[in-house]
Amino acid sequence: MRRTGAIIAAAVAALLLSAGTAFPRVIDGVVALVNEEPVTFSEVRESVSEGMGIPVGDADALLREEHDSRAVLRWIEALVDSVLVRKELEKQGQPVAEAEIDKAVESVRKANNMSEAQFSELLAKEGSTLPAYRRRIRWQMERGAIVRARKYKQVMVTESEVRDYFRESGERFLVGAKVRLETLFFPIDPSSSAALDTAQARIALQQAAEAVREGRTLAEAEALVRGTFPKVQFQAAGFVTTEDLLPDLQREVRRLRAGETSQPFLTEAGAYLLRVVERQGGTPGDFSAVKDALTEELTDRRSEKAYSDILSELKRSASIDVRL
Repeated sequence: MRRTGAIIAAAVAALLLSAGTAFPRVIDGVVALVNEEPVTFSEVRESVSEGMGIPVGDADALLREEHDSRAVLRWIEALVDSVLVRKELEKQGQPVAEAEIDKAVESVRKANNMSEAQFSELLAKEGSTLPAYRRRIRWQMERGAIVRARKYKQVMVTESEVRDYFRESGERFLVGAKVRLETLFFPIDPSSSAALDTAQARIALQQAAEAVREGRTLAEAEALVRGTFPKVQFQAAGFVTTEDLLPDLQREVRRLRAGETSQPFLTEAGAYLLRVVERQGGTPGDFSAVKDALTEELTDRRSEKAYSDILSELKRSASIDVRL
């Protein structure tokens, strides 16, 4: 992989400067070549827009205002990864066809008993569009396809392994346990009149999640993003019984051990980052009640590891230039 510091800096500078006018404008150009396949400025903006559920213009502004080049590079690298995977599937004669995506989208729509218009309306409320949703489905299907093709045996789990995983994660499934949490809450109004407010909330959520990944506390992240989204709320609560939490919060709490922080997640009221500070009390949970969910979780964890290994292998043999 060829990637010099000067080339990266130039690519990032171009991204930031291309959004430098008062009104967002699309100035296309190549930010990376992946085995001679181009990744463009506009694709990066679209990726940011879709990934954060904000309009392209707001994604443009976010890139302009982002001072950390690493954050911009992560968006570019995600597109590089998708090109590598797509090309590898084509090479193996296993590309994901448009008809497969049609079938997957239709299955989701029918499972939720929605008309096409209702489904599009729901996506709009979530800051997305049908084309963006299709691209997300394609990415998920391609990711699954490459793992099955290259690392299938490494991903499979046995019941014995799931039982061991349950014992290792036992504190997550204690019944009647009390938990002490810290939360960052970003209230999001789904109405069209609050579109700007919603975009700012989603941008602040991304910035906060990035700060936490870099080792900052939720309180520090709250202070960091308050200028972007003044409505952000930090709370450090006392102990509460897990079962008394809202269902969305219960679900996330049961995914985390003490000391761990969640990924950003959405509820009807808005978005959260959540940290389990500590637990106390409770009785051991029933393995049979969580067996299926834990099997899926452990499979997902192994799939993540397998996918990461595959990308490393593909990158070692690829020609990748991040450049103007």
